[in-house]
Amino acid sequence: MKIATLESDVLDVAAKIKAGIEAAGNDAVKLATFMQNNQTLIAGLASLAGPEAAAVTSAATGLLNLAITAVKGAGAAAGANGVNLSLDAAAVADVKAAIAAIEKV
Repeated sequence: MKIATLESDVLDVAAKIKAGIEAAGNDAVKLATFMQNNQTLIAGLASLAGPEAAAVTSAATGLLNLAITAVKGAGAAAGANGVNLSLDAAAVADVKAAIAAIEKV
């Protein structure tokens, strides 16, 4: 496969992902569900961009999953009162790795 063909294919996929996210619009639940259902594929794509992207994607996915669980668990009260998240040592380590990765760029 020629590099130009690969680049074109990557751009086509990126355009489809962008269109899917835009189609979700302001529907945060739809977008969060999409991200949650496709987290393995998203992490795999990010890892192709290097370890920094993989670290950021891993932390973001983990935090999103924590937030989704907390909001669903709080139900209607989440909208009125907000929600607190508690991060365990693994989540903190993931966030620290993401910070380090971002600072490298």
